[in-house]
Amino acid sequence: MKEIKIDELRNLQLDIMQSIHDFCSKNEIRYSISGGTLLGAVRHKGYIPWDDDIDCMMPRPDYEKFLSTFNKDNNSGLKVFSSFNDSYFFQPFAKVVNTKTQLIEHEDRPQPNLGVYVDIFPIDGLPNKEEEREKYWNIIAKKKNFSTVIYSKFNKNERGIKKIVRKVLFTLFRPFPANWYAKKLHKMGMKNPFEESLFVANSIFGYHKKEQMPKTIFDDFILLDFEDRKFSAVKDYNTYLSNLFGDYMQLPPKDKQISKHDFEVFWR
Repeated sequence: MKEIKIDELRNLQLDIMQSIHDFCSKNEIRYSISGGTLLGAVRHKGYIPWDDDIDCMMPRPDYEKFLSTFNKDNNSGLKVFSSFNDSYFFQPFAKVVNTKTQLIEHEDRPQPNLGVYVDIFPIDGLPNKEEEREKYWNIIAKKKNFSTVIYSKFNKNERGIKKIVRKVLFTLFRPFPANWYAKKLHKMGMKNPFEESLFVANSIFGYHKKEQMPKTIFDDFILLDFEDRKFSAVKDYNTYLSNLFGDYMQLPPKDKQISKHDFEVFWR
């Protein structure tokens, strides 16, 4: 298999994101680039120099519409994968994958159908009462921690009893379908309807409470330059990026300017 290097990887990701943008524009589906991708668009007009992926987010109603329609209307070698259409998929979000490529992540539980991808995160409603939101965040944090244990046999930061417990739980839950717990997280996230909520978040993955934002952020969108393309973004990106990164225009120290991903990509 021919390995795909970083420049080609980024071009493939940009093509995937372009297809997502075109499909969403055609079908009136709200989306925004998110996380480090949105930060890159604002601060660098493209990729953060040491980054190697693209992320976007969709309000839950739009996310569900996208997942139910994209594969039916697409014949360009792209396919959306989620825990609801692939038993190997254990993440609580979706990926649009170039099926002509193969991506090998160094995970304890592999996902064989992956290739070059763009991540899509659902934005769910949160309880309207503050005390109920606090309870929700506490519960979801425990559930996400449990998820990392049953799908990752090793954690370099753990020692002693925690290391043993992780190995035991990973072994006990290994016979379960990889997607079963991600489905549980999705159901929890969907308990508070997006349109009826004052606050929303990518709550079942991501930066925990830093993700919390007023639903009104998703009232208005703009187009932002990203490399040689233009992609949709929430107009009030300042609130979103400030929550996640603080002074987001300030570059991190040199020792933090590294990719967090560990994978290899090939043409099939």
